[in-house]
Amino acid sequence: MTTTAPRRAPAPRARIRDRGQVDALVLAALAEAPRRQEEIAEVLRSQVGDVLDIPYSRIVPTLHRLVRNRLIVRSSKDPRRYRLTETGARSLTARRRAADAFATSIHRLADGGAEGSD
Repeated sequence: MTTTAPRRAPAPRARIRDRGQVDALVLAALAEAPRRQEEIAEVLRSQVGDVLDIPYSRIVPTLHRLVRNRLIVRSSKDPRRYRLTETGARSLTARRRAADAFATSIHRLADGGAEGSD
């Protein structure tokens, strides 16, 4: 008779529902290099998939919206490959700053505003 170790439940993943958050993640996935939609999905899965749940079905409409908003463009040689525009790069920088400020605020509040009170 063999026994097996009890299975551990996988860590809970936050489901991303906010359109702006999905936009920011897709822009960030394009920050290093132009990519195709499958490559974007793989980057998101490999780098944040253990923490965030981003359905593949959200990526394609997000790409189309970002193209309409001129934050990304399609390559003329490979129309399925996307890259950031200058406006998209500026938008990503602004979104990173806003996310950092928000995270700092959450940490300060959660820690009871005890920063530097030793």
